Amino acid sequence: MRKTSRLAVLSVALLLPLTACTDQDQSTDASSDQNVVLKLARGNEPVEQAMGEVYKNALKAKGFEVQINKSTDDPYQQVLDGEADIAVDYAGEALSMAKDASSITGEDGVLSVDELKNLRSEINDSNDSIEALDLSNADSGKVLVMSPAEAETHSVDSWSSLAAACEKLTIITDDSEITNLESGLKTAGCQKPQLSVVQSDDLATQLRASVDRAVAMSAGNAMISDEGFKSISDTAKLFDAQPIMLLASNNVNNKARGELNKVTGQLSQQTLVELNRMVSEPGAMKPAQAANRWEWIIE
Repeated sequence: MRKTSRLAVLSVALLLPLTACTDQDQSTDASSDQNVVLKLARGNEPVEQAMGEVYKNALKAKGFEVQINKSTDDPYQQVLDGEADIAVDYAGEALSMAKDASSITGEDGVLSVDELKNLRSEINDSNDSIEALDLSNADSGKVLVMSPAEAETHSVDSWSSLAAACEKLTIITDDSEITNLESGLKTAGCQKPQLSVVQSDDLATQLRASVDRAVAMSAGNAMISDEGFKSISDTAKLFDAQPIMLLASNNVNNKARGELNKVTGQLSQQTLVELNRMVSEPGAMKPAQAANRWEWIIE
């Protein structure tokens, strides 16, 4: 009986340090999530600001401390410069990180989703200090939009039929992708496209005027569906695809990256439109308010 008792005491004594080590490790992991302050960079657009708040909320729910930096035109650069740990931006903005941008975009100069996936792979293969995370299914890239009445008047229901009617139409866009648009029109057979370049803020007004025109707008703009306009099929290929892609530094551990990818995976095209609707005038919510409704709009 004494031998048994001594063995039992010895067994307990041996187990106690292991238990203490395990508890200490778990405590360290938990505290490290709470003590590290992750800095998040985001763009100036209201929907980018709202997405930044959504990612922040998701990380805070898992025990991470997150600080959002002042909005900027180039969130990715903040991560590259060490000023942020996470950047929320459109994947096409990472093209400057490619060794040879022309090898990514190909001859047409337009970024497709597949080409952006190749860009992401190149970034991750060539850089040990950052990681490009998953691309969203939602795409904020442009499409050509018309009123249903104008589309019927000019017999436009596709890219090819729009090109055939282009001499009667003015194509209105901002100056962000004018070269690719003009090239695409000529390739489709519209040799003398009538292009008009306006400020981005004026695109909605131009579309509402709706006379003999097609307007390039983000596919995520809620105005298209809310006001009954028609997106012309196949015209997205004239413009760069713009899914959301996060950039993360080595300060962002695997647990945090998993949460960020989870949120990105929830960002469908309809969710993007809903989020745009909430942060757009009139009656726009603040980005943080819109982010608090994330669970509602992803259902």
